[in-house]
Amino acid sequence: MMASNLDELERLRELDKDGMLENLGRFPEDCRLAIERAIDVPLADLAGRVFKAVVFAGVGGSAIGGRLIKDWLSAESEIPIEVSGGYSLPRFVDDKTLVLSVSYSGNTEETLNMFREALDVGSPIVSFTSGGELERLSKERGLPVASMPGGLKPRAALPYQFFMLATVLERLGLAPLSGEVDEAIQVLGDIRDELVPEVPAESNPAKKLALDLYNMIPFVYGSELLGSVAYRFRTQLNENSKVPAGSGAFPELFHNAALVSESPRGVLEPLCLLFIRDSLESDKVSRKIDRFKALFEPRVGRMLEARTRGRGKLARMFSILLLGDYVSTYLALLYGHDPSSMDAIDELKRG
Repeated sequence: MMASNLDELERLRELDKDGMLENLGRFPEDCRLAIERAIDVPLADLAGRVFKAVVFAGVGGSAIGGRLIKDWLSAESEIPIEVSGGYSLPRFVDDKTLVLSVSYSGNTEETLNMFREALDVGSPIVSFTSGGELERLSKERGLPVASMPGGLKPRAALPYQFFMLATVLERLGLAPLSGEVDEAIQVLGDIRDELVPEVPAESNPAKKLALDLYNMIPFVYGSELLGSVAYRFRTQLNENSKVPAGSGAFPELFHNAALVSESPRGVLEPLCLLFIRDSLESDKVSRKIDRFKALFEPRVGRMLEARTRGRGKLARMFSILLLGDYVSTYLALLYGHDPSSMDAIDELKRG
C-alpha cells in the first residue's frame, strides 16, 4: 500500500482485520465509560486508609496507565508512585503500600506473580482486568476488582487502563482527576474528528505523519511531562506498525543522546527524529531543545514536530497519545500490516 491508498477506506478495512481504527474512533467515549465503570468499584475497605506509596504492577500494554499516571502526578504527589514491570515487586512494598495489579487478560504471569507477593506481605490491592486468573484470585479473596470490557488488544485498552486507575486513585484521595477530565475529553473529541479515516491525507495530521515516517526509523523525543507519552508512541510503532523505534525524554537526553549527533552521517540518515513539544514547556527547556535539534538537523534523514493541545496536563498528554495511536495504525496499513496482529508475542508466550 502506498501513500495515496491511505484514503481508500475499503482497503483500510480489509487490512485492519480487528478494527483498530474503529476502536480509536471510540477513544473519547471510552474514557467516559472507564470513569463510570471505576465509580462502581467497591472500595469501602480502603476508604480512609493512609498509604505510604502506590505501586502499579503490570507489564507491556497493561503497564502504560501506571507510567502515564506517574508522569501526571509526580510533581504533586506527596507519596512515591512506582511502576513494577517484572516478576517481583520492589522490596519496600508492605501493608501500607497500595498495589494496583493490572493485567488486561488477567493471565499475565509476571503480574500474577507480583499479585501473590502483594498478598504475602499484606498489601491493600485493587485489580484491573477483563477476566482470567487475576479476576478469579481477587474475587476468591474478596479483593476489589475493576472490570475492563473484553475483546480488546491490551494496547487498545488505554482509556480503561488509565482512567479506571486514575478514578480509583481519586476516590482514595490520591489523584485530582475531576479537575482535568472534561477538558481532556473535549480535546480528545476534537482531535479524533481530525484523524479519522474519512479525513483525507492532505488534511489529516496522523496520515501526514505516517507518510513522513514511512521507510524511516523513528525516534520519539518528549519533554519531562511527556516521557511516558513518547514511550507509548514508540511501543505503538513497535506493536502496531512493526517497525524499530526509539524514545526518550528531556532533560535526560541533553546528557547522553546529544552525542549521537557526532555519529557518521551514514549511520543517521535512516533516522527520523520526532519531537513532541509541550505547548507549556518552559522557555529554558524550549531553547535547549532547539539547540539539540540543530545538532542533528544536517545529519538525520528527517526531523518532525508534534505539539500538545490544551491547558491541563491530561489534555496535553492525551492529545499526543491519541495522535500516536492513529499514526502507528496508519503506518501499519501503509506497510500492509494488520495493526492488531501479535504473532511474534504469541510465539514468545508459547516458548
